[in-house]
Amino acid sequence: MSAYVQEAILNSGINRTELTAACAYLIRTKQASGQNDAIEQLASGKINGAELMDQIIRCYQVEIKEEEIVEVTPEDELRNLMSNSTEA
Repeated sequence: MSAYVQEAILNSGINRTELTAACAYLIRTKQASGQNDAIEQLASGKINGAELMDQIIRCYQVEIKEEEIVEVTPEDELRNLMSNSTEA
């Protein structure tokens, strides 16, 4: 691993695995013109690694809607079972 990449890891506070995702995110969001530019920005401390990882996580988060819970009474369940058994 080059010293420049190691410097980017140390200065940004992200690990080697996250470095790939961080560089890809910076390029995809047009914050960096290429891999070298992304690593330079991380090495210089221009970009905070923790904040960048939070941005990456937030960009993939989606809100999950809770499904409405429908209560079934024992009478309804019995009616349903009876109707299913007579259809055959």
